Amino acid sequence: MPRRVVITGLGVLAPNGKGKEEFWQATIAGRSGVRRISRFDAGRLSTQIAGEISDFDPETFGLTPQEYMDLGRGTQFALAAANLALQDAGLTNTLSEEERDATGVYMGSAMTSVEEAEHLWVQFTDGGVHSPRLTNKSEFISATPLMTHAPAAAIAVHHRLHGPCTSFTTACSAGADAIGQAFWTIQEGYADRMLAGGCDSAITCVGINVFSVIGALSTRNNEPEKASRPYDNERDGFVMAEGAAVLLLEERDAALARNAHIYAEIIGFASNSNAHHMTSLPEDGAPLQQLLQQIMYEANIAQPDYINAHGSSTLPNERAETAAYKAVFGNAVYHIPISATKSMIGHTQGAASAIEALVTALVLEHQLLPPTINQQFPDPVCDLDYVPNVARSAVVNVALTHSSGFGGVNTALLFARPDWRDTQR
Repeated sequence: MPRRVVITGLGVLAPNGKGKEEFWQATIAGRSGVRRISRFDAGRLSTQIAGEISDFDPETFGLTPQEYMDLGRGTQFALAAANLALQDAGLTNTLSEEERDATGVYMGSAMTSVEEAEHLWVQFTDGGVHSPRLTNKSEFISATPLMTHAPAAAIAVHHRLHGPCTSFTTACSAGADAIGQAFWTIQEGYADRMLAGGCDSAITCVGINVFSVIGALSTRNNEPEKASRPYDNERDGFVMAEGAAVLLLEERDAALARNAHIYAEIIGFASNSNAHHMTSLPEDGAPLQQLLQQIMYEANIAQPDYINAHGSSTLPNERAETAAYKAVFGNAVYHIPISATKSMIGHTQGAASAIEALVTALVLEHQLLPPTINQQFPDPVCDLDYVPNVARSAVVNVALTHSSGFGGVNTALLFARPDWRDTQR
């Protein structure tokens, strides 16, 4: 019999709030974290806006000075979010050596540290001139922030966690894949608790320009807070953002034994591939249809009470999502509230699906639906209930969050209120 898995700790850093409470209050208020770029001079770029995290003090979030020196910005966010999750769960500095052996870390990211890559390229090539000058071991070690495994490894090292430690690089689905795989790991008894989530920070000249030149980013530079507008007919691309979210997952009986606060129980995880295109879903959302059918079947439910959607502010993706919802849920879909967190924070790449999972857990906790902001001119093809502009109360027993990543990966997680499964028996 698979073990039951619950969420007992939440840690997040996002453009509109650092820490669970600040972030949740901003999200419920519909407050955007998108601004004009301040981290570098973006004046020459067509896109000059992003979802930056401002006033980030690593020491405030438990990082040591050495970690601040050694780790890239995205990995710093990951470690800070993990520290917050453990603190929220009441497990900071309380795990025994035996418990550390049964605790692991799974983290997802879409991109290595672009900022560090730019810095090291200049450092190792004398300002960009191709004359390699890597001469000693200390300089080699300084390149470790470029490792895709850095976020998971940094968390494991900081907290001396000896359980499974793995990284996922499935683009925008990476954070959710990390959470889902951690769920399976605990279910099957390979760990008792897991820190799982995602992180990314790619707000640099290269990071922005790579997506800008292919026309993927919004250029609403004079109205940054209105730039990310999922399901709106005037959307003109997504908004690059940075951040991290980490969830602490525990085996349910162990969590109950220590009287832990439980936000939600994970009751399903599914992943598949479009096998269609590197950056878009088929128009009918067929692989997403299959994914949603699979996760509903496994959980033995007809439909969720709420969906936190991928909703990236891109027309093809959102029309395909809408088509998939209609195909799977039929006319009932018009009564399922759907919201897109990216409307308020932009697209945080590998962190996005983890942040959205965290939001979904908080929806179950508070029975409150966050809005999809910037719903001024609804896309007539996307005609569902996207909780436009204003949060509202609702009865939510089961909530779905799903993501789609470059390369064609689709991932879904299904959460339930802590006691919901027991009432269904």
